[in-house]
Amino acid sequence: MSMFSWPECHPAARVRRMQKELPKIMKRVQVLVTDSEFTRQEVAVYFNWPLRRIVVAPLAASSDYRPMDIIEVAPVLSRWELHFGRYSLFVSSLDPRKNIGMLLDVYERMPHALRLRMPLVVVGFEGWKSEDTIARLRAGERAGWARYLGFVDEASLPALYAGARVFLYPSRYEGFGLPVLEAMAAGTPVICSNAASLPEVAGVDGAVLIAVDDAEALYEALMRALEDDVWCAEARCRGLKRAAEFSWDKTVAATLIAYKLAGQ
Repeated sequence: MSMFSWPECHPAARVRRMQKELPKIMKRVQVLVTDSEFTRQEVAVYFNWPLRRIVVAPLAASSDYRPMDIIEVAPVLSRWELHFGRYSLFVSSLDPRKNIGMLLDVYERMPHALRLRMPLVVVGFEGWKSEDTIARLRAGERAGWARYLGFVDEASLPALYAGARVFLYPSRYEGFGLPVLEAMAAGTPVICSNAASLPEVAGVDGAVLIAVDDAEALYEALMRALEDDVWCAEARCRGLKRAAEFSWDKTVAATLIAYKLAGQ
């Protein structure tokens, strides 16, 4: 739904195509399946669809995302000369709604020595309108406090998550927010925004939720995550507990309900 809710974050041609074609598809649909209650409500309002015909089937993290020790992650981390528990992680395409600009602002404010000791590692495709972001990341690389890995194969991602000190996700809009769930499942503390569907994924205390575009709150939460070992240990436990509440069995069960509803 981001092409309807946040059209400014997509190429104009893509927005026009989706806004033209999706309403046509909706006319042939009996039941919709969304992966979050937020999206369910958004679809109902935008398309004037009855909520009773929209079923929520939350996603789950792959079993590959789990806590790993320093020996297990070493082959992956060594590929990029990263050190276990010594970097912050962001995983997503680099488009405007992901709000990585604010994350870079916050990192640039951190004490120089801490930035060098705990660099920001960014994983993901170059998104639309990402030229300025890429330039800032390259500057951060030259200064020694940022690493832009670009696309990373799926097999390497679990180790990158598990080896991180903290996972950062200040996105302005998500339909679900699978990276947050993957990080929690890997036993990595999470700091994310309270935008859109992310509170549904994070739960009451599975992650630290900050207000959208609140750079000061992100800075304070990040500093605590990087400096407070006790807090990190507690955050890992809370995240793992929350991640365990999601499963593909639950996803399948909800999807079957949708099929039964369509047959009525």
